[in-house]
Amino acid sequence: MTDAAPGLRERKRRATRLAIQQAALRIAVEQGIAAVTIDEVSRRADISPRTFFNYFPSKEQAILGDDPTLPDGPDVETFVTGGPQGELLADLGVLLVHSARELIEERGLIEERQQVLRANPELFSRRMASMKEFQAEIQTVVERRLRQDDPAVVEDDAVLRRRARLATLVGLAALRHAWWEWSDSEGDVHLVDELQRSFDDLGALVSRSLV
Repeated sequence: MTDAAPGLRERKRRATRLAIQQAALRIAVEQGIAAVTIDEVSRRADISPRTFFNYFPSKEQAILGDDPTLPDGPDVETFVTGGPQGELLADLGVLLVHSARELIEERGLIEERQQVLRANPELFSRRMASMKEFQAEIQTVVERRLRQDDPAVVEDDAVLRRRARLATLVGLAALRHAWWEWSDSEGDVHLVDELQRSFDDLGALVSRSLV
């Protein structure tokens, strides 16, 4: 289910973004986070400092990598209005697949990033904060979807929030499962494919439990 290969311009953009992250993480691992400077990261990534800021606002963000976010464009509205399949969790899976396509897929970054985060609690806290923001973003669109699917739920805000939070946490659990499977896999396996597989497995488990 992987999209068609990106064009040359997009491939170059992704390669530069990856090179910046690789350089920042390698410096942090080898010399500590204090040694990570915009100039040194730019030198190792073979770009100018001005180009660095076209990709990341700070050295800390280059170390942390891309924050997860919902896709731009019509995908969110398609989800809110009941699409594309008409089943909440399956449709949430489609939405998260669109989000995952924007992430840089590079297994080599995972171990180094985890090492740096363990050594720098302040960066770990920033990562957790960005995930909480992503969770809140998802919960907001799920609430909008539930209002569309079941207008009666609007009458009880507590029920609406509880159901939206539950669906959101289930979706994030499937995303985390896909990430684990992808990071442990070998060969040419894409994160978006693992995410779709996780939601397919989730759907199969839910269907069996309802039989």
